[in-house]
Amino acid sequence: MHYVLRYGLSALGLTSAGMGLLSLMPRLSARTWLTQMALSEFPALPIGVGGLVAWAGWRAHVQSAFMFGAAGALMSAHPLRHVRNAHRNMKAEMQAMLGRRYETQIQHAALARCQKYPWSLRRTFNAHRVGQYKVTVDRDVVYCERPTRALKADIYRPAWVAPDHGPLPAIIVLHPGAWSSGDKSWVFTPHDMTLAQSGYVVIDIQYRFINETGWPGQMDDCREAIRWVRRNAAQLGVDPKRIALLGRSSGGHVALSTAFRATGEHADTRVSAVIGIYAPSNLTMVGEKVDPRVEKLMGGDLDAAPEQYIDASPITHAGPECPPTLLVHGQKDGLVYAINSEMLRWTLRRHGVPVALLRIPWGHHAFDGLPGGLGTQLAQYHIDRFLAWSLYHEQ
Repeated sequence: MHYVLRYGLSALGLTSAGMGLLSLMPRLSARTWLTQMALSEFPALPIGVGGLVAWAGWRAHVQSAFMFGAAGALMSAHPLRHVRNAHRNMKAEMQAMLGRRYETQIQHAALARCQKYPWSLRRTFNAHRVGQYKVTVDRDVVYCERPTRALKADIYRPAWVAPDHGPLPAIIVLHPGAWSSGDKSWVFTPHDMTLAQSGYVVIDIQYRFINETGWPGQMDDCREAIRWVRRNAAQLGVDPKRIALLGRSSGGHVALSTAFRATGEHADTRVSAVIGIYAPSNLTMVGEKVDPRVEKLMGGDLDAAPEQYIDASPITHAGPECPPTLLVHGQKDGLVYAINSEMLRWTLRRHGVPVALLRIPWGHHAFDGLPGGLGTQLAQYHIDRFLAWSLYHEQ
């Protein structure tokens, strides 16, 4: 029995150490990605497991279990050691973009609806529960007919708005999926509801995939969504002058491209603000492996069509006419490297465009797909304030 206890505790200790290593390391592979992301976003779980194993090992005099368990708990605490500095850096970025007293420029009621704290235990456990949000949802509303299919949107509205309240700002959301998969709302329904409850009409849209059209078809779909919202502003209860775009990954690429290229014949698609979350801003930067989905989007590889890659990169079109821009990126993103957002931030600042970059030191690609996660809450605190400043600016 003693040997069973010893070996069992040692195995649990090794498991705890393995969890700690996964939490500490950058993305290893597609197979470990979700596990690593979950361990980093909810570090209390692996810390607790490691602490319990270390305690049991100490009580049972199993040195290996104590050492491995303690090591696992310490490594799993990596995100917590960076939280304070991450929040401080985000706050500094926001103040550098909008001014030290930017919150005083937000309408009081809108600021009161923003997330109150950078992190809360309640949101950790409840953020995923869609039944708690006071919103109404209209699903599968067609906003555009294309030869391949009808493009649809899910529309979220705050339920607390009175009939005589007046029009609300709109946020058009574009999902991730490498231009080849995904759908409106998808796993981000809680986030759409969070935004709607904060006083926005959230319009989460579909756009065509690479098996339906190449670039710039996706941008054309986003432009059509903006025009559709403006044409139907009265029916939707939207202020056509207060529209923002928010996109993640490939959706972030489309959102940034649309916002930065709203000139000439497309001037009617100008927006008040844009948010790019782990978005590829420079398609000429090739990672360790060439992504065949990017090649299909561009109609060839980088050597065959360099001008197409350059033109399709949002950073190419970054200029003084761009709207206020918020970028969010995990520093451990192994799919879309954080240098994409760093370079775009620098370019926009050089042109005098209000821009901030929220850096999540422990964040992996799609980290905010886990509602209530540590990085998700920290980023949302500042996203709320950026949107309120952009769309509820005190006159």
